[in-house]
Amino acid sequence: MSGGLTLAILAAGRSARFGRPKTLEPVGPNGEVLFEYAICDAVRAGCGKVVFVTSADWNDQLMSRAAERAGGAVPVDSVIQSLDDLPSGAAPPAGRAKPWGTGHAVLALRKKVEEPFLVVNADDFYGPRAIEAFGRRVAGLLDGGENSHFLAAYELHRTGVSRTSGVNRGILTAGHDSTLEGIDEVYGVRLTETGLFGRDGDRETREFASDTLCSMNLWAFQPSIFGLLEAAFADFHACLDDPLQDEFLLSETVGHLIDQGSARVGLLPMTQSTAGLTYPGDLPPVASTLQQCIDAGDYPANLSEWFGERASRRPA
Repeated sequence: MSGGLTLAILAAGRSARFGRPKTLEPVGPNGEVLFEYAICDAVRAGCGKVVFVTSADWNDQLMSRAAERAGGAVPVDSVIQSLDDLPSGAAPPAGRAKPWGTGHAVLALRKKVEEPFLVVNADDFYGPRAIEAFGRRVAGLLDGGENSHFLAAYELHRTGVSRTSGVNRGILTAGHDSTLEGIDEVYGVRLTETGLFGRDGDRETREFASDTLCSMNLWAFQPSIFGLLEAAFADFHACLDDPLQDEFLLSETVGHLIDQGSARVGLLPMTQSTAGLTYPGDLPPVASTLQQCIDAGDYPANLSEWFGERASRRPA
């Protein structure tokens, strides 16, 4: 595949539940932040560049950190997810502060990305070397056609669901040929004494088996996804129910595209366990998870030094 893959990191969220920018929260033994582990995986998978989707408020600080720590090992760039990036130059609703959602964040990448690309969240850890493994697997598969995209499928019990605080998950329906048939967004998923429970879009409580497949927003897309997202966002924006709160979610939109026959998404099962930052209380378990991965030899103890060594090997 000419040009290789790009890693896209979604980092434009407001961190409302965390209380401060999660993307810059130190979690590693030498102050590493989560996205640096994603970049490490991407470099080992052969990704040729990294593009962040950021907000105007945090772009400079985030890009300064990324360039200083990893920019020598791989080119880093950013695109700002803007509220006024709307169809036909429409103005954003008065009083809207909330970003338009993950689907809009991926659409913003059209300004900087022309090649197949991976998508990850800046505040999630996808498991030891998971992004590397996923990237290597999809590198050749993406040559299968312009409408072929891929999604990592995790078992629900491996995705950091706890007893103390609920998390949102995209529950997957798989076809017989390991393709994605649908995604249902489920909210407030938590572990109880009797099992795993969450609420669907109708606020009905649902119980889930531990091995239920779900999305953690680890995708591989062809650049053809941009045209599909652009058309879908125009439809979404024309039919807003709540102009201040409605979100153009990536999972829901891809589900609609599959229903229309516009996109085909292959599912790749993942065996790793994830961790992520949603609440301040998530910091200790995330740091412990990363230390275990370092102790197992999956990551270097000092990522800054590792990036520096990689930079010294890049052609001048």
